[in-house]
Amino acid sequence: MRKMILGGIAILSASLTIAQPAKVLNAYNYMNDGELLKAKVEIDPATTHEKTSIDAKTWYYRGQINERIYFYNGEDKAKFDDIREQSLVEGIESYKKALEIGSKRIDMNDVRSRYQQMGAYAYQEGVNAFNAKTFGKAADFFKMCYDVKQREKVTDSASIFNAGIAYLNDKQYENARQALNKAIEVGYNLETSYVNIANSYDQEGNKEMYMQTLSDARKALPNSQALVTAEINIYLESKQYDKALENLDIAISNDPENKTLFFARGNILDNQQSSFLEEGKKAEAKEAGVKALADYNKALDLDPTYFDAAYSIGAMIFNDGAAMVNDANALTDDKAYKAAKAKAEQRLQEALPYLEKAHELKPEDVSTMTSLKDLYARTNQMDKYQEMNEKLKN
Repeated sequence: MRKMILGGIAILSASLTIAQPAKVLNAYNYMNDGELLKAKVEIDPATTHEKTSIDAKTWYYRGQINERIYFYNGEDKAKFDDIREQSLVEGIESYKKALEIGSKRIDMNDVRSRYQQMGAYAYQEGVNAFNAKTFGKAADFFKMCYDVKQREKVTDSASIFNAGIAYLNDKQYENARQALNKAIEVGYNLETSYVNIANSYDQEGNKEMYMQTLSDARKALPNSQALVTAEINIYLESKQYDKALENLDIAISNDPENKTLFFARGNILDNQQSSFLEEGKKAEAKEAGVKALADYNKALDLDPTYFDAAYSIGAMIFNDGAAMVNDANALTDDKAYKAAKAKAEQRLQEALPYLEKAHELKPEDVSTMTSLKDLYARTNQMDKYQEMNEKLKN
């Protein structure tokens, strides 16, 4: 009895061994008959069997079946909607496996060509997924396209860069850095790659590596405007104004027609002036103020409709004039008081054109109207004071 049972097992084993090659043949026939779903049902088990899984032909047929599913465009193509994307992935994986195993019984050049063609379509699927904001899927498709090209020793720099950006959007920070570093290695989109690697650390809350990455990037690209700007923002956040000013000097030398850079430098100097005044450093405050006004004026020269520049000039002069009034009021000598007050009023008058310009550019801005109301009162222009007061009420 025992021999009979063993014999039965041997017979069953032999039938399974025979069944797997038959499945491969069935899959091939179903594929040629256009029965792609039936072909898929037959071929998939053959990829895990110990005999047929090591045959390149199994993977070659599986690749073709999935390729036909992916590109199927018949009237009933909707029946493949749920598996179309996956068929692209399985097709690429199948051709890759066939290439790894190799065979003299199939056309390996055809396998290689199909593999590369499907890899190219992975890029478009990555674009589609990215636009749909499914960033993890997009990254995987871009990486897949990159890997396919790499097998032919072709570096698809756009694919690996896009994979990095998609990984970053999906908060897969380490994968993002690996991909973007590969883009840097081939010199692709260096500025953006460096900035996004730095941003990955920033989003993780790793300020030390964020700053280190930008520092390393600046050494590689000393004149990069994007990197200079990123460092400026860091220094502003940490109130390292001197370092921010150094970077703005570089940025302005690289882009001398950029109004925003002049305004930013003027704003830092403006803030420095206030800090110096609080510390009682009048000489330093005066120097910073002169430089700030020069930068604000340059920004306004570059763009006469630049509201922020016009308002900031007016506000600086107004504050300077108000401080001069306070100094005058502290004088006990009548002659000296009158002379100081006259200078203060003259200074206040100098603020008017800029604040009125700012009001013209942004008629609804409350800060501008409030400043003008105060200024009209100080300069005894009561009609304009009443007009501005009414505007503020409305």
